[in-house]
Amino acid sequence: MLKYALHQKTSRTGQRRFPMEGFMEGSYQDIARLASSTSIPKEEIESVAAEVGSLIKAVSAKLHDFLKDDKLESISKELYQRSILSALNTTSILWLNAFLVQRMLQGGVYDIPVPTHVPSKCVESWKKIHGINWVSIFKPAIRILEDISKIETVKVSESLKLLLDAVEKIEMAKLGRNINIGAELFPILSSDRKESAAFYTQPATAELLAALTITQDTRQDWSDPGLFKDFKIADLTCGTGTLLRFGYRQVRIYHEQTGAKQLSVEKLHQNAMESGLHGVDVSPIAAHLTSSSLAVGSKQPYSRTNIGWVGVGNPDMTGSIEYMKTNAIPELGVSSENIGISHGQGNSEIYNSVPIIDGSIDVCLLNPPYSRTRRGQSAFDICGLSDTERKKCQEKWGRLVRDEPCLKTAGMAATFLCIAKKKVKPGGKIGFVLPRSMAFMDTWEATRKMVEDEFEDITAVVVQSGRALGRQGMSADTKMEEMLLVATKRLPSQAREKRHTIRCVTLKDPVTRVGEAAEIAKSILHGKLNGPIMLGAEIGSSAEFIPNAGIPWSSLGIVGDGLNIIMNGLLEGNFKNTDGVTIKKVSTTTIGELFKVGPTHDLLGHANDDNNTNETHERGAFTFYPLGGDNTMGPNRSLWSANKDAQTKMIVMPTHKGVVFDKTTHEKMSETRTNLFISRGMRWTSQKITAAFTTKPVMGGAAWTGLYNQDVNVMKAFALWANSIYGMTTRLARGDRTQHGRSRLQVKAIGKVPCPDFGKLGEKTLAKAARDFDRLSKMTLKIANLAESDPVRDK
Repeated sequence: MLKYALHQKTSRTGQRRFPMEGFMEGSYQDIARLASSTSIPKEEIESVAAEVGSLIKAVSAKLHDFLKDDKLESISKELYQRSILSALNTTSILWLNAFLVQRMLQGGVYDIPVPTHVPSKCVESWKKIHGINWVSIFKPAIRILEDISKIETVKVSESLKLLLDAVEKIEMAKLGRNINIGAELFPILSSDRKESAAFYTQPATAELLAALTITQDTRQDWSDPGLFKDFKIADLTCGTGTLLRFGYRQVRIYHEQTGAKQLSVEKLHQNAMESGLHGVDVSPIAAHLTSSSLAVGSKQPYSRTNIGWVGVGNPDMTGSIEYMKTNAIPELGVSSENIGISHGQGNSEIYNSVPIIDGSIDVCLLNPPYSRTRRGQSAFDICGLSDTERKKCQEKWGRLVRDEPCLKTAGMAATFLCIAKKKVKPGGKIGFVLPRSMAFMDTWEATRKMVEDEFEDITAVVVQSGRALGRQGMSADTKMEEMLLVATKRLPSQAREKRHTIRCVTLKDPVTRVGEAAEIAKSILHGKLNGPIMLGAEIGSSAEFIPNAGIPWSSLGIVGDGLNIIMNGLLEGNFKNTDGVTIKKVSTTTIGELFKVGPTHDLLGHANDDNNTNETHERGAFTFYPLGGDNTMGPNRSLWSANKDAQTKMIVMPTHKGVVFDKTTHEKMSETRTNLFISRGMRWTSQKITAAFTTKPVMGGAAWTGLYNQDVNVMKAFALWANSIYGMTTRLARGDRTQHGRSRLQVKAIGKVPCPDFGKLGEKTLAKAARDFDRLSKMTLKIANLAESDPVRDK
């Protein structure tokens, strides 16, 4: 075993070391892999990508100057792009990608012409290559170049010259296999993905996920160049192929480490292109870029691939979601306009879809769309669909998942987990990038249970909350917390037996660099089930979680063994110290069993803080207005909103008054008044109370949900518990921790939160708890994340 560290020097950041302290451990092959992946620093790659991106935008501007509106709209439609700008950027990327592949093929066994900026000669050259192979790469580029050249030759020639300048920049930087410009710039310059909540996977994330999923023991024989004939890697939302590229790369590394020669590697690549790699996207252009990005790995020709597209709309196609009920889209009698497949050789106009047979996939790597239809968010908001077409797609989606353990309100990601379960063979693996809500939110409960029942060796990986947002996140530009999920599909005899534990890994910092990501994956795989994850120094922690019928995976994202031990003990009704020793066992129940919960705030009404009386609402009985001064008592008062400055003690004042706008339901809503409330969206870094009490019964609201029990002493006892460190820990365990510093509970989830069964306490004990509440409720508390040092809570 060798010890080593990586030192890099760049003009932008100076010198950096990885890891910052200590050393990595591995074989000489691990060192070779790291050196190859990190030979060019990330900052240099990003700098070249930015320069190339500027040239692409300059080409788009040139094209826009002379193309008329009808032609621009025609190009947008042909390239399946929502906006004209996005279509022109895509045109530039297609041409650039063709140039890059053309340059790669020079000097091989084929007589490939030198790239030129003369449109007619460029078309001639590309057609010659197209006649040999690589049809899906060159055909769309040729078609648009021929069309536009007829309108304006000079400016098209100037545009091609700019793209050849971009090729020179890429080659002078010696980027080689370190970047795929076409595939990696398309997500940045295309607008559709952000609007449909379909975000592209960061390269480092792709390497981390592939290395965690495709391990040395995934297959017995990596030396066989024909292994891809019976080993299949699939991505049903492949985008431009980042996950497929890194999945293939992982297999290729294992193959090369067996001592494979060049001819063997070439044969492996051909088999991967023709048999092993299955990728599907809603965009034909994305599928073409996936195909070309994979082809760049070798000059070896290939024939029909399993990379293609399944459209959305026209009239109700749902893209890859169709695979929920079929193995091949043509079996559905779909129009050829809605499906297609990429080719190396042959007729690419032969419309056929990628077959994804149930139980046939060895490894399924996905970063699915997160879109859902809920509260103004609209699924299928892509490809310029009309509202009518989008509604038909949403209805079709509902029919496809009707009997499946995935709710539409959880989003499409839950749907694709269920599809993956069908498609992966027993013993096969899944590797998903998911919203962190998968581990916590009530809408994901059925899907979590499915994962627990159908899979084993489950590992969930997150980055410590708030440290992996924006460009540093697992996906580009999500601005949300995400997670990785890796698991092995159980054999039929194992399904639904006793649940295995889930390994919850929390990393201290985001994984942002290729090469280093593989080392981090190695540390996770070889690390302890419970305890620190080490790479030189401690880079994160691992905790074992025992799942139970889809309850939230509370250990995920918690740093420190002690808190995990206390938290999981409380969920079982055991007060434990950080060493795991049970101090006391109590009888437990749930909030839903102890209290009447709710209603949700939109049944009560809506807040009108701007006094906008023209706003219309379909649900609710009241319009709520903020209270001011001493105007806190009176009918129809509500504890609607959270206020970190005013709500510093357990007893609080109502925040709003309600004006009736629906006379048929206001009396029913008025009957839900109570004194006890639980916070729905607790912000641990600023708020001080997780449960509030009002001196007179009022209604709940958006920030506070009412809890009612006929015994006021039970309510006071709960308020004490909820604001104690133990109660706050239980609240943290069940909350959705997808936003930095915040833990949110859906109203249905509130009822499932465990708590002591105060109803079983004797009258004297309850009376004492009520007296303690009366004494402490007038004292100011510290901010929640400082609770451990709060003298009031200590009492």
